[in-house]
Amino acid sequence: MDFVSPERERIHSAMRVQKKPSVQNVAHFCTFEFSSVRPFAQSSQVDTRSFRCLFYEIPYASYNDADGLPEHPFSLDEPEIKVHHGTLTVDLSKSSMEKGAFKTSHPGMIKLDDETTLSPFTNGRVCVKQMYQKRPNDDTIRRAIGRHDLGTFSVECNCHRWASILLDLTYKFIAREINTRGEPPFHIPKLRFTHVMIAIVQDTSIEKTFLIEEWIYPDEKECPFTKYIDNRIPAPCVPFLSSPRVHEIAEFLAFAQHVQWTKSHFSAFTSDFQGAGSLLTDPQITSNPFVSISKLKFITLIYSTEILGQIYLETATWRALSSTSARIIPAIVSAGSLV
Repeated sequence: MDFVSPERERIHSAMRVQKKPSVQNVAHFCTFEFSSVRPFAQSSQVDTRSFRCLFYEIPYASYNDADGLPEHPFSLDEPEIKVHHGTLTVDLSKSSMEKGAFKTSHPGMIKLDDETTLSPFTNGRVCVKQMYQKRPNDDTIRRAIGRHDLGTFSVECNCHRWASILLDLTYKFIAREINTRGEPPFHIPKLRFTHVMIAIVQDTSIEKTFLIEEWIYPDEKECPFTKYIDNRIPAPCVPFLSSPRVHEIAEFLAFAQHVQWTKSHFSAFTSDFQGAGSLLTDPQITSNPFVSISKLKFITLIYSTEILGQIYLETATWRALSSTSARIIPAIVSAGSLV
């Protein structure tokens, strides 16, 4: 099937309905009845722990111009999400923990009750993430109560869903151009985002939620874990001395941002690109907060469809939508904008 750009009103409508679920709306997934609990609890110092969990397997999303855009907020109630029973074992030691701005990540393993194989989660190590907040005036961290984490992780899964759709849109656009113009004289990286699950601990004594991602095995020489593009400037931020493959991926992702921004009718693109090898993780979606003036100036990336690669900056002017009903709301993550 030939690539067809999404209709402007359809993608704008899909973006507007996205929102973060309230704590009340996700509380019923946790084992506690909703009550006035403290949102954060002091973290305990343990090494390896096992948890009985319900695993919500988030389906991988692709772009289809007919029915490929989410037209409702993300929810674990969606019929496409499969639920599995099993045990999550996590190494919570400080020596194995990686600490980001808002989350810590830990190595772990999953075993399902029915002994089935659920690739890529049960055939090796997985990355287990949990939210944290720093305590004032020291380096001690606090962990959120499960329902608060669940609301945040629902947004993370929604970002994965939209990032996968937008990346698939990019590749389908490229495939159409190649079919029309022939193969380009350079390599096009084949990338994808990690598969993800949400794990909800089934224990009446603890209310806990984890985000589970497939493990990324980096090539420390050719393709180490790299931040390709951050969420502030839509341009590669890789170190100059990085390997040619890292630069190739970063340049392709800058190109992908332009395709997504233009083909989404200036409503959204993926930002905060990071990962290793062919895998990307932890994306954010930068959305156009709203359009309320007749003309809007922005910096956009311009490419040549003939070679699919020459990217340069140009100041452009876009006549924006004027009606209030057509404004784009920052519904997923508004981490900045090209506007």
